[in-house]
Amino acid sequence: MEGGGKSGRHRWVAGLVCMVVALSLGCSRRWKREDTRTWESCCEGADACLALLQELHGPDTGEKWLPPEQACAAWKLGQVGEDVVPHLILLLRHADRRVRGGAAQALANMEEKAKGALPALLRAYEREPGGMALHALSSLDDERAAPAIVRHLLESPTSTLEHLGPTLAPVLLDVLENPESSWEELVLVRYVLARRASAYTETSVPRLRTLLARELAEPTLRRPPGTSCPSAPVPSCEAIFDGCTPRAAYVASVLAAYARRGAEAAPEALQALQRADVRLTPVALQALVAFESPAAVPEVLHQLAVPECHARALTSLASLGDVARPAATVPLLWLLATGKEGWVRARAAEALGRVGDAAALEALRQAVDAPHSEVQAAAVYALGSYAFRAHAEELVPLLQRVVTTHASPVARSHARLALQGLAEQEVRHAESIDCARIIPGRSGGWTLREGHTSVQLHWGKPKAPPRGSPCAAVRGGDSASVLEAMGEACLVGWDDGEFGGALEVHEAGRVTVLEEPQANPLRVVRMHGALVVVEGLAHMYGGAGRLVRVDSSEGRWRATPWVTLPGAPMAYALDGGGDLVVGTTNQRLDAVVCGRAGTTAPAHVVRVTEGGRLVPVEPDGRH
Repeated sequence: MEGGGKSGRHRWVAGLVCMVVALSLGCSRRWKREDTRTWESCCEGADACLALLQELHGPDTGEKWLPPEQACAAWKLGQVGEDVVPHLILLLRHADRRVRGGAAQALANMEEKAKGALPALLRAYEREPGGMALHALSSLDDERAAPAIVRHLLESPTSTLEHLGPTLAPVLLDVLENPESSWEELVLVRYVLARRASAYTETSVPRLRTLLARELAEPTLRRPPGTSCPSAPVPSCEAIFDGCTPRAAYVASVLAAYARRGAEAAPEALQALQRADVRLTPVALQALVAFESPAAVPEVLHQLAVPECHARALTSLASLGDVARPAATVPLLWLLATGKEGWVRARAAEALGRVGDAAALEALRQAVDAPHSEVQAAAVYALGSYAFRAHAEELVPLLQRVVTTHASPVARSHARLALQGLAEQEVRHAESIDCARIIPGRSGGWTLREGHTSVQLHWGKPKAPPRGSPCAAVRGGDSASVLEAMGEACLVGWDDGEFGGALEVHEAGRVTVLEEPQANPLRVVRMHGALVVVEGLAHMYGGAGRLVRVDSSEGRWRATPWVTLPGAPMAYALDGGGDLVVGTTNQRLDAVVCGRAGTTAPAHVVRVTEGGRLVPVEPDGRH
């Protein structure tokens, strides 16, 4: 989840492994309606697949994803020749949404062979902008679809807009450049462009830099039309997009997502910071942090002195790493020693590991045995960082002691990984238990869900919010992993595995971005009156997970990186005292997909207390 330079290859390898295994798991089995792993044997020949495409079971529930019949038939039809295109064009007008969606999906799968269907797909998109036609148009990537996409931007599926091809993707930049674009359109385009920052960097970054410079050249920063800011808004350390947010902030936010390539825009981001606009400042600062610019350090340290901004500032310092050395060392050491909450001291320790100043070594060694479990684990993580590799000789004995005797499973896990890096030695997982033990069979118990790329708790999208809920109007909510009403606000999370995600708060006329892009929100649980987001990912290096606390004060929302879990979360429950009990695994992704998660794997059951302390739970329920 860390550096972006190596992630592309790992994502590709993970995707390849998953694809091969997913296909091999079911190729020899007879196809069943509920079989979502392979569609090889669902139908043979164009006529049979066209018939299956029109086979319906029960009323339309409005589910975003196609039912098995339509999904399988669409996949098979995508492999046949152009002769089937006229039949699919006719089905684009079918009375049932599922059949229309299946026909559009089949045309999308045909790619170049479906070019003749472009006019019909455009008409289908005009009739039903929220349907599957845009997916097919995206696959064809023809510039003739651009005007329709702009016209129906707010009605189109957000997940499809994220995958526009190189010909159509610039349409989104057109919207960002257009001074007449509404606040709603800018919010949508900002999100989509930030999510697809790995694509088309060569052309996007120069264009975005030019646009940001143009916006900053205005004597008075321009804001979206039809919005107003009658009084100065309340300052915030988070990025907030509302009627007071200047257009420059949307551009700077997108540039920040480009990280290293976007670093070319550091002069423009610094100029944006110097405009001292209450809505532009946090966005510009986050962009400078993403660019690892030294110009960000003084402003981040200023944030660090504000208790409400501790979480944001500590995250930023960890991202800046040695760029913040030595200026950040003393303030971080002070927080490590005096922070009122365990998570503050823990995140300070982690940031010290990233900053890598040898002056922090002694304080981190002492913190390994601090009273709070979070601080202990974070100190071990910091000592095992690459920045302290030169001190391996003196650190290895300490890390070996942690592996064998420390009470914290997170600290032990960090120490194993550290020893592999510092001492270049393979360290076997000392404690491995049967994963079945972390899935109690009692009523209302825990559920293990296996996806092609991960093993997660209750894996799947949330239920559709009821009409009138603040979550009902969230754009792209059908692709969300988290939709949680909080009074008149809605907490929204998107998770895309190794590609990261986002955590936002949506209110009427305002969106607050709490986490982006390195977030994997899975579930929301309320414990001891606090709203906690369970985040996690099972990937090629094992499992990773954490708990993020979401709260507000004086109308400002913030996300607190609260507790680090000993692996990817698989299951959870609240015990009789209201504490959160979580089952996790450190199993590698290739072991998950090539074997079965029910076999022996590095796994833990831990209890998280109201104070954010993590306590191991024995198989019999003791701790």
